[in-house]
Amino acid sequence: MKNLLVIAATLLLATISCPAQTITLNNDLIFGNVFPGIPKTITKYSVGSAAEFHVAGTSGSEISIQFALPTYMHGSGFNIEMIFFNTDCSIDTLASPSQTSPLFDNLNPWTTLVYRLGSAGLTLWLGGTAIPKAAQPPGSYTATIVLTVAYTGA
Repeated sequence: MKNLLVIAATLLLATISCPAQTITLNNDLIFGNVFPGIPKTITKYSVGSAAEFHVAGTSGSEISIQFALPTYMHGSGFNIEMIFFNTDCSIDTLASPSQTSPLFDNLNPWTTLVYRLGSAGLTLWLGGTAIPKAAQPPGSYTATIVLTVAYTGA
């Protein structure tokens, strides 16, 4: 019987306080039980497992969004590779004044994203993939994801 791994990407949030701007972490990226040698993907649609952030600020203001994504999770002296694909992010601008449809899907978390805040802010979801080795030791593995949000002035 293969050993069970329990892993989670712990999200360290770079909470930036510009005038009337806040970032709230609603959910960590949680991989849960992972088995050695078997990759596990959490999609941006995985409710309760995908990372979820909410950005509040001045409605209609343009913001830039950047992730600093890890390439490995660490635990007990061992690593598990992490992959974030160029479609692993979604954004809901929540009633953006400049968009007819507030949902933007299949976004690349490796690039700077620029969007306008809606009347209720903006919500982001992030998925990812854990790639454990065939002989991956059991344990708890974590990584840090940093989210930076800034007003662009536009």
